[in-house]
Amino acid sequence: MEKVKKYRIWELDFLRGLAILLMVFDHLMFDLKSLPNWFSNFYSVGSPFMEWLYDFASLYWESALRAYGHIVFVAIFLLVSGISFNFSRSNLKRGLKFLAVAIIISVITMTTEVVSGLQIGILFGIIHLFAVGTLLTYLFRKIWNNDVFILALGLIIIGIGFYIEWWKVSYYETITFSRFFEIIIGLKGYGADYFGIIPYTGVIMVGTVLGNLFYSKRVSLLPGLDKKWNRPFVFAGQKSLIIFVTHQLVILTLVYLLGYLLGYRL
Repeated sequence: MEKVKKYRIWELDFLRGLAILLMVFDHLMFDLKSLPNWFSNFYSVGSPFMEWLYDFASLYWESALRAYGHIVFVAIFLLVSGISFNFSRSNLKRGLKFLAVAIIISVITMTTEVVSGLQIGILFGIIHLFAVGTLLTYLFRKIWNNDVFILALGLIIIGIGFYIEWWKVSYYETITFSRFFEIIIGLKGYGADYFGIIPYTGVIMVGTVLGNLFYSKRVSLLPGLDKKWNRPFVFAGQKSLIIFVTHQLVILTLVYLLGYLLGYRL
């Protein structure tokens, strides 16, 4: 029997790829602006190139571009994830698979943080949020698979986020069991990568409604624009999980290697 090739909607892969590449850039800037924390002799070596990287990353990190751009590319990623919710054969398995990956990320990063002292621990990051958000959306659609209901619920969750001003939540320096649930819900933050259920799960829910509205036939809305120009972003979108899981290790390795070649030490 001839195997049927799975059809992908290029613009969704493109948007997911764009969001994941912007996220990689954002994390690269975080690592570069943290160079004094990575290398104990950072200020004594005085490499013009490394200092320029540090200054550029610090400028970006404190800029309005980062503050607002970060929200935009996260929203794009979660909206596309919500749209893709409608294409999955089993969102329960999908959510549990990502939850397993998220737990592994937490174990590795939190252990590394404790051992090394580097502030790279991730307790509830974007993959955790995606997994839990997918499972919650799956649960609510099982209760009532009605787009108006899901849209209203999603907008309420987003509205609560604005009410608590989620972009201003304070961060805990240490973690305890009692604080864990506050962090997951979105009332407080913790770690190098943090996204609470509020308001981000609401974005996923809204995405599922948009998926039913615009992609009920599961075909591209812009087939004429599917050309070679979009291939790098489409590829990144198709490999987004692999990129997310591996990119920080690759970035840190390259930063450390460059630093050592220029005379920097831990």
